[in-house]
Amino acid sequence: MLVTFTSSESGSFFIFSDTVRPFLKAIGKECTARGVITQAEMRPAVVALERYLAALAAASEPDPEAEEKNEELPAMTRPVSPTSRAWPLIDMLTRSAQSKKESHIVWEAAGDFEG
Repeated sequence: MLVTFTSSESGSFFIFSDTVRPFLKAIGKECTARGVITQAEMRPAVVALERYLAALAAASEPDPEAEEKNEELPAMTRPVSPTSRAWPLIDMLTRSAQSKKESHIVWEAAGDFEG
């Protein structure tokens, strides 16, 4: 299922619910069909998300064989890191948090995606 994120300060982006679920949980949000991140929640959310991604990176030991195989793959078929997948959300949170006016981020999906 696709989840659409929209900010009052930037554009929108779509992301699969399976991909964004751990990111939302890391920032303390439930994976409901609709949700909001207020401006007061944005900076702490960025910090929490960056900590989550750092812990993920530290927990995954690099596998030299897998890395070598990935380098042999065409660029379009290489695995995408969680950090790369989280970048649109981190960018949206950062830009919206810097707004001089009250901003917010909302998400919408076809249904709850707690999974």
